[in-house]
Amino acid sequence: METLKNVLFEVREHVAYITLNRPAVANAVSLELAQELEEVARECDEGESVRAVLLTGAGRIFCGGGDKSFAAREPTHVPAHLRRVNLFLHGAIQCFARMNAPVVVAVNGPAAGYGMSLACAGDIVLANESARFTMDYSRVGLTPGASSTYYLPRIIGLRRTMELALTNRTLTAREAEAIGLVTRVVLDDQLSTQAESMANELAHGPHALTEE
Repeated sequence: METLKNVLFEVREHVAYITLNRPAVANAVSLELAQELEEVARECDEGESVRAVLLTGAGRIFCGGGDKSFAAREPTHVPAHLRRVNLFLHGAIQCFARMNAPVVVAVNGPAAGYGMSLACAGDIVLANESARFTMDYSRVGLTPGASSTYYLPRIIGLRRTMELALTNRTLTAREAEAIGLVTRVVLDDQLSTQAESMANELAHGPHALTEE
């Protein structure tokens, strides 16, 4: 996949490494990033050699949400543009959810809006102590998206989800762990090592036989 510009992707020893790669803009989700993320997610879903996936962000922020260029568009064009972004982002999340390979998400800093939604897509979610979580959709007049209204109530319950959606309260990593949004919180300098160790353990563990 030599054409990828917004996402880093490689497969090593049966682990697919996916990194949101727009650190200069907090790994914000643009249309191009959403398209590339869906492309690599389908590659993982269909690739026979992928037995585990590790998703993280470049730099110190996992994902700051939607790209700020959305607001610069002609107001009448924004809804159609958001629909296109969500089409690809939802496609990526659906791939992560249904694929046989377990998905480990390493949240390496703030996860807002789309970023929090991506964290919800993981089977195992590790977060460093610097991580923060906020839905942030209704703050800008948007309905919570990227499948968050489906996954989040199933992870933390309807009442907590409603509170976070309506108030946009920011959770610390420890608060996220306490309510079950995060599997485990680790030290900042240990996140990468522990997440990779977890993904490798899953990739090289027992696997169900596929019927011919």
